[in-house]
Amino acid sequence: MASTRTKSLLVGGAALLLCFAAGALYALGLPPFKDKKGEIKAAEVCRTLGSSSSSAAALKRVVPDRSDYAFQDAVTDPRRDDMDSTYSASCFVNGDGKLLVVVTAEMAQYDEADAWAKDVVEDNRPVSSVRPFSAGDKAIASDRVAAIYLPCVARASGPHLSVVAHLKQPGGADDDQLRKGLISLVRNTALYAHQNAKCDAPSKVTPS
Repeated sequence: MASTRTKSLLVGGAALLLCFAAGALYALGLPPFKDKKGEIKAAEVCRTLGSSSSSAAALKRVVPDRSDYAFQDAVTDPRRDDMDSTYSASCFVNGDGKLLVVVTAEMAQYDEADAWAKDVVEDNRPVSSVRPFSAGDKAIASDRVAAIYLPCVARASGPHLSVVAHLKQPGGADDDQLRKGLISLVRNTALYAHQNAKCDAPSKVTPS
């Protein structure tokens, strides 16, 4: 009788431990309860991000793992002809319902490129936190934001395009890899915007 009672206690204790372990794994989102990692497919990324394969690769480098990704793309103010001085496009990348990346392209004109840089960066990071890279008339990037100010209209003092990629939720890559991924993303977007906005001035941007 005592032996049977002991076996019952051992079995009950083991079952209880399994329940606790399963609960801990579930709470931490670990296998086998971890959500399946979603896939960023080139065919699904925003068309305003330009090269779909390159932009998909860049997004994979910078965003955190999520079970599902969604893209919202819009050209809210297309440039219809040479006399039109407006253009606006945006792409929102979400993961499991949370905003991960925002990429915008819009017509802009500043007397000095440094004033542009201050406007596009200061709401997210101090200007001192970004480093320049080669693109457009001015290009800057950090691990959370990348931006290019590139020529659009060839006539004197013609409008430029301001293209900015903001990383709202970073992935597990180091700061240098995040910066490189954002630069690739903003380069692709700038080339697409330059063509889609019917720009006639040299973009000074090369593909990523």
